[in-house]
Amino acid sequence: MADPGDKFDEVRRAWVAGHQGWSLIQRRRAEQLGRRVRARQRSTVAALPDPHDDTSLPPLILRAAKSPTSQVELVVVAILAVCVPLGWLAGVTIKSVLVNLIPGTLRSCPIAALLWSGVALGAPIVALYDPAPTFGQMVVVPWLCVQLAAAPVVAGVYGIAEGWLAIPGSDQWWPLTPAEPALSPEDAAEILGPYEITGPPVVEPRPLPDRGERMPRW
Repeated sequence: MADPGDKFDEVRRAWVAGHQGWSLIQRRRAEQLGRRVRARQRSTVAALPDPHDDTSLPPLILRAAKSPTSQVELVVVAILAVCVPLGWLAGVTIKSVLVNLIPGTLRSCPIAALLWSGVALGAPIVALYDPAPTFGQMVVVPWLCVQLAAAPVVAGVYGIAEGWLAIPGSDQWWPLTPAEPALSPEDAAEILGPYEITGPPVVEPRPLPDRGERMPRW
């Protein structure tokens, strides 16, 4: 039986590591997934992975002044935190709820559904909104509408960033986990083999002793 705590960690770690590029945020994600995989291996197998491999980059805020890459990522994160704070928080919550349904209800994160839901929410706002000449109507209302449209988009982006594209079904609208097929008596007999109805013998059979070849007497 699969470990319910294993959310395809090894497959996702390999995908994130292969697509991380220059991003230290993605490198940290791959390292964290690798630590979870090795921790699970230590609890189940005798050949333990080297614990010295369990290293991980510090969080973004602690490495911002040491790397140009981190500084670029910090600027991007700061802009998103100012523009879509509520949508970001809601998107992370949606992503966490969906991931907790894997693999019991869902077999993957529905990235396509999340991204297209953001488009479906954002397109009417852009096409139909006609603000009144007040500060609230021109700034506050559009800002709140952006939070609503950003929530599923953020959840979908997090799904991509965490490697769920490596799992089949992420491009479907609602990738449900297939129900386990019922085991019929015929299938059970094929798996377990025929039922032995012959009881054990009273005396254990033994091979006859080899007396050699009999020679005629002259």
